[in-house]
Amino acid sequence: MNAFVKTTCWAVACAIGLAVPVAAHADDLAALKKDVQMGDDAHADEGAKKLAASKDPKAAEVILDLLALGLPPRHAQILLGGLGARHDGKSIEVLGVFAKNRNAEVRRRAVALLAGISDPKVVPFLLAALSDGASEVRAEAAGALGKRKERSAEAKLLQLLERRDAAAPAAVAAIATPDLAHRLGERIGPIPDELLCTTLGEILKRPDFGPDAVRIEIVKTLAKIPGADSTTALQEYLQATEKDPKRPSRKSAQEIIDQRSRS
Repeated sequence: MNAFVKTTCWAVACAIGLAVPVAAHADDLAALKKDVQMGDDAHADEGAKKLAASKDPKAAEVILDLLALGLPPRHAQILLGGLGARHDGKSIEVLGVFAKNRNAEVRRRAVALLAGISDPKVVPFLLAALSDGASEVRAEAAGALGKRKERSAEAKLLQLLERRDAAAPAAVAAIATPDLAHRLGERIGPIPDELLCTTLGEILKRPDFGPDAVRIEIVKTLAKIPGADSTTALQEYLQATEKDPKRPSRKSAQEIIDQRSRS
C-alpha cells in the first residue's frame, strides 16, 4: 500500500472515529430526554440527573425543552439544578420564571439555585421571593440576601420583621449598619419583642459590626425590653465574646444580666 493510500485510509478512519462518538452523544441526550418524558419514575429520575450533570452545551437546550413542556415537580427540580450550575443569562432567566411556579417546593428550589449565582441579575428575583406566600420560599430568599449583605433588601426585610416572619431576623442582622441598628431601637412595639431581641442579638454577635459604642446602644435597647427574650440575647452575646472580656459593650451586657438576676 503506497503512502497516499495509507494516509487516505488513516484520515477516513479518524473521521469515522470522531463521528461515531458525536452521533452517539447526540443519541444519548435524546435517549435521556425520552426517559424523562416517558420513562417510569426510576428511569425519569436517572435521566433527569444525568442531563443536569452533563457538561455538554446541548444538554442545556434539552433541559430547557423539557422544562417548557411541563414536568412533575420532582423532575423539574432536578433539571433546574443543571441550569443553576451553568450561571449564564438564559439559566438565570429560566430560574426566575420557576421562582414563580405554582408549586412551592419548585419555587424554593429555583430561589435556592438563584442564591448560588453571584451575578447581580439574580437580586430582583430574590427580592420578589420575599413576597412569596410560602414561608420556606421567603426564608430561602431572605437567607440569600443576608449572605450577600444586599442593602436594597432592607425595606422588605423590615416589613417581614414587623409581620412576625421568622425568616427576617438573621437577614436583617446580616445587612445591618449602625444607622439601621439605631432605627431598630426605635421600633420597640411595632416589631414583636421576640423577633426584635433575636435581631439585635444577632447584630451584637457579628464580628464585623461596630464601633463598640453602637453595640452599647444595642445593649441598652435590649435592657428596655422586659422578659426572657432580651435576657437570652444578652447572655448569648456574652458567650460569643468570651475571648474579649474587656469589651465595654460586654461589660454593659453583664451588668444588666446581673441586675436582672438580683431583682
